[in-house]
Amino acid sequence: MKLNILTYIIYLPIIVFIMIKIGWIFYKNGELFLMAIFNGEMEIVKNVNTLLLVGYYLLNVGYAILSISYWESINNYIDLINSLSLKLGKILLILSIMHFNNIFWLKYITHYKTLKQ
Repeated sequence: MKLNILTYIIYLPIIVFIMIKIGWIFYKNGELFLMAIFNGEMEIVKNVNTLLLVGYYLLNVGYAILSISYWESINNYIDLINSLSLKLGKILLILSIMHFNNIFWLKYITHYKTLKQ
């Protein structure tokens, strides 16, 4: 049990850093894509961008809590490293899939709007 607590102590700061850093990068750079979709209407862009950031944080916090609740018992340091790698790798893969999914849909919407005009 002591190694589980050590793993949580290592995992939580890393996952919080990843969530905040990537969320902020998405927030700052996503505004340009939203400007194209909403024809430069800054108020709508800011509101949608903020909603996307809140959704991003809620999803990540939920995943982090769920991953801790399903964590297996860690008996040695090799299990600790393997478990951390698996949990952090999963969240990074999920974030990258979400990112490319969002980019796809933003590109699809802007392309569809261009064809419609």
